[in-house]
Order: sequence, then structure tokens, then C-alpha cells
Amino acid sequence: SSGINAEWPLRPGSQQEQDSVQAAARAYSDKLISDICYEKIGLADPSIQPILKKLYNLYLITVLQENISFFLTNNLISRKGASSLRDDFDALIKEIAPESLALAEGFGITEEMLSAPIARDWELYNSYDNAGEMKKFEDLARS
Repeated sequence: SSGINAEWPLRPGSQQEQDSVQAAARAYSDKLISDICYEKIGLADPSIQPILKKLYNLYLITVLQENISFFLTNNLISRKGASSLRDDFDALIKEIAPESLALAEGFGITEEMLSAPIARDWELYNSYDNAGEMKKFEDLARS
């Protein structure tokens, strides 16, 4: 290959350029995901739209939190708005938590996926050095 693409990784300062390209690609994919989610929520059964909107808002808050320095330095969010993101995130988690098993079922997450010890009781699973070993939940509960 020739031209700028052949030389780009070898030029001084190219890491910053690569980081910028990757950040732009990530921002574009975040926008696509957001647009598609927004559209699909509008087309969903009205009975499930409220929980889908909460999940969508949780996603948007996560994107903001992951990129907060960009949003702050470019005056796209106020300091007050940025500081309230954690509270908004926590409030949404509290609202969504009671629906978690129904959501897992709705998204096709199987009982086998949920039966991993860390999925059932992560505090118990991490209460001792298990070296990443998978044990049955019942075995963890007995120890």
C-alpha cells in the first residue's frame, strides 16, 4: 500500500493521531448505537418502553462518564451536570434492579449464564482468593 496510510503508523506523533482516529470511531459508534436505540424504543410495545428508556438513559450516562473530560473541556456539560451524573446513574440502577431478572429473560440470557457463581453473589464469590476458579454456587454458599 502507498500514500499516507502506508506511512502513518511510522510518523512521529502518530500515536496521538491513531488515538484521535480511534476516539472518533468510538464517538461515531456511540452515536449510531444511541440513534438506533432511540428509534427502536419508539417502535417497541408501549408496555416495555419505560424500562427500555431507563436502560437507554443508563447507556447515555455511561458514555458521558467515560468521556467526561472531553465534555467538560469542550463546555458540552456543566460542572454541576457532570457532578450529578453519578447520582443519576445510581438512581437508575436502583429503579432498574427490581426488573433485572425479567430483563435477563427478555434479552435471552439463560439460566446457565446466570448460574455462574459471580453472577449470583459476587460478594461471596470474591470473599476469598478463588484464583478465578469456577465453583458451583452451592459450594460457595457452604464455605
